[in-house]
Amino acid sequence: MSREREKTTVSIEEYEKVQTVLNALMDQLASQLPNESANRIKEIYEFRSSILGETDRGAVLMAAAFLDDKLKGLIEKRLVQDRKVRKRVFDFNGALGTFSSRIDFAYLIGVIPKNAQKDLHTIRNIRNQFAHHAAPLSYDDEKVKGLCNNLVFHGVLETADAGSKFRRSVMGLLTHVTLAFESTEAIEAHPDFSIPDRAGAYQIVSKVFTDVTGAEYPLKHEHESVGAR
Repeated sequence: MSREREKTTVSIEEYEKVQTVLNALMDQLASQLPNESANRIKEIYEFRSSILGETDRGAVLMAAAFLDDKLKGLIEKRLVQDRKVRKRVFDFNGALGTFSSRIDFAYLIGVIPKNAQKDLHTIRNIRNQFAHHAAPLSYDDEKVKGLCNNLVFHGVLETADAGSKFRRSVMGLLTHVTLAFESTEAIEAHPDFSIPDRAGAYQIVSKVFTDVTGAEYPLKHEHESVGAR
């Protein structure tokens, strides 16, 4: 009888050993990246570990908040670097003050693809299910399960359970947003418009008005100072 058939359970200690090996592999991978990139990858991996010990509700709320924050950072990097205007736009009552508005805006400015936009909205809807229902709730709830089954970023078979699809989709989206952040550049602010001298046009209009009516152009005071009359 093979070892594979003999072994039907895995101990907690063995799981911890697997995690230790995976952590070492992740550290090895991160060490080959620039410091900022490595830190972002490590942050994602550490976040994954942190939600594994959470309840379904806790994991969903944490994941949505983390994705929202990372999406905000991605959008901020793409926008004109005007701190005062950005703060106003991202305030709660601002144009980009909600997770929903940030998802759509990120898609419209081309920093995330359509399928990421759809999955992010699905995760937002899953979050709302947990946030707006005080009664006990889990991934096995029919509505939650249906939403999880709509996710595509998980990369697993459709037969996988809802919780696995959710967690893996979150990790896939976080990885995608992180990679997008690396390649995104800020839009340059457009220079101020140079206001043209309209004196020539005024003189023509003023002359025509006087020639036709015999009266002084009524808006003359808007174009000539008192001393110039």
